[in-house]
Amino acid sequence: MWGSMNRWKPARRGSMLLAMWCACLACEVPPRSAGADLPNVVLITADDLGWLDLPVYGNPDLSTPHIDRLAREGVRFTRAFVAAPSCSSSRASIMTGQYPHTNGVTGLAHRHLGATLSPFRDTLADLLSAAGYETGLAGKWHVAPYLPAGWYGYNERLSGLLDPWIRDMDPILDFITRHQERPFYLEINFMNTHREDSGEFEFDPAFPVDPDAVQVSDYLQLPDWPEVRHELAKFYSQTMGMDAMIGDVLRTLDRLDLAKNTLVLFVSDNGPPFPGSKMTLYDRGIATPLIVRWPARVPAGSVRHAMLSTVDILPTLLESIGQSVPEWVQGRSFLPLLARGGADTHRDAIFAQMTNHVDYIPTRAVRTKRFKYIRNYSDIAIGLDQLHTAKWAHRLCDRPDQPWKRPRPREELYDLVVDPNEQTSLIDDPSHQPILEELRKRLDTHMQQTADPFLDAPFGHDHDPRAYEPR
Repeated sequence: MWGSMNRWKPARRGSMLLAMWCACLACEVPPRSAGADLPNVVLITADDLGWLDLPVYGNPDLSTPHIDRLAREGVRFTRAFVAAPSCSSSRASIMTGQYPHTNGVTGLAHRHLGATLSPFRDTLADLLSAAGYETGLAGKWHVAPYLPAGWYGYNERLSGLLDPWIRDMDPILDFITRHQERPFYLEINFMNTHREDSGEFEFDPAFPVDPDAVQVSDYLQLPDWPEVRHELAKFYSQTMGMDAMIGDVLRTLDRLDLAKNTLVLFVSDNGPPFPGSKMTLYDRGIATPLIVRWPARVPAGSVRHAMLSTVDILPTLLESIGQSVPEWVQGRSFLPLLARGGADTHRDAIFAQMTNHVDYIPTRAVRTKRFKYIRNYSDIAIGLDQLHTAKWAHRLCDRPDQPWKRPRPREELYDLVVDPNEQTSLIDDPSHQPILEELRKRLDTHMQQTADPFLDAPFGHDHDPRAYEPR
């Protein structure tokens, strides 16, 4: 059965007895000398950062020396994909190793209360805590924002309960220092590259970026307008601010002589917050930067082109500490890819989905190395998310190549070699009917095996053009 219920989890519901029990457990965690081979684990997530937005992935318009260092001293993956291009669903899939329709987080948890991750479902923090790790959470907690993180396996919360932004690194660095003698799991969820509630970005004063020097990356499929370059400049400025805080973490690990046996994994939750990226199942929505550094085990400067999904992160981290992977996990460990040599293969296809973001956008996809098949279950438009008040974004949607306010088709098919930016659907091309039928079957099989409730669902005509007018 998919999903798992930890038998003692009901007691988590605010019980003071549980807090006392957890404190006792913490006292029994073995010191480093008793478990010297157990690596520390630091999971760093960026928010709305695309797979080609960083210098190590070819972007020359910003400087991120500390993320560059992670790549230089570890393994950089070029074909990693999130399970869903929306914050809550993506993060819950990382935390559970399950697809959103299995773990139940099928939309933004702060907007759809029914999409909150159940405290009865095991998480990565639960499993590492049970394995003897001290567990800490900093920053965005978007899978169950109105419930205590302690119900999900975190011993300590290191940033504000109601503020998802990391504004002070001292509690995070103190956590590392206090637990240097024990194995620890530290989850750092940065918000810098997410828009403010107003829908705007602000320049980080410490990291100026000249909009006139910015080049609009081809992968974003946006015009070279001054408004777009200005948005990108602010986005890059915030990315550089996040990178500086990552540098604080790396320096602390160095100072305490913990770097060698600390596995640091850097990933984003979905594509960038621009029209046609985040919330879509195109590569610019679901592809993610993914870097793993672990000097004790991982050769420096490696690049892997194997396809993998973020549901694979949980089983990989469990195997890295010698733990078995529960049968309810839907991901598959890519630990062999972290070793020197060996085949650079993992999956021959990845699966991605959307059900809700703020609005209902039901869609599913299967991607192989060459082709992408997308099945929409409604003609509801993707929309503009936080850019719904930006006049330039609505003007953008007047262009024929920017259909984000228009009805979606039932199916889409793209040749990613010929058309890497997914601009020309081949759904009606007779020469591609065999691959279309193959991918339809692959998606159906995946949906059947994972009990996806949208299997065999009809295509809904729900598009309402009034919903996409400027507000």
